[in-house]
Amino acid sequence: MKALPPASSQALAGAAGLILLVGLLVMSPSGAFLTFGVAALPAAIAAVFGSGKSRLVASVLLLAAIYLAAGQYANFRAEQERYRQRAKSTRLTSIRAADSDGTARF
Repeated sequence: MKALPPASSQALAGAAGLILLVGLLVMSPSGAFLTFGVAALPAAIAAVFGSGKSRLVASVLLLAAIYLAAGQYANFRAEQERYRQRAKSTRLTSIRAADSDGTARF
């Protein structure tokens, strides 16, 4: 395994940190969960291929991203379930409307 240049691993760790900060600002559970998952990618690359201090910082950021994503998972699942129920009821409403006036609106 070839190590990344220090500037590259520092840039990846910095990007992961900024993405984590954005994830903390996102109000939607789905958006926050996705953002934490995206932040884990550059942190993982820097943690595996970095060296020295940047590897340590990237490892901490990776653990933070995993921890925050795991904490947001229950809210994410609940939001997805509400979305699915809303989509199902909207589809049933449009089918009932199409049946009542004899036109098909699919």
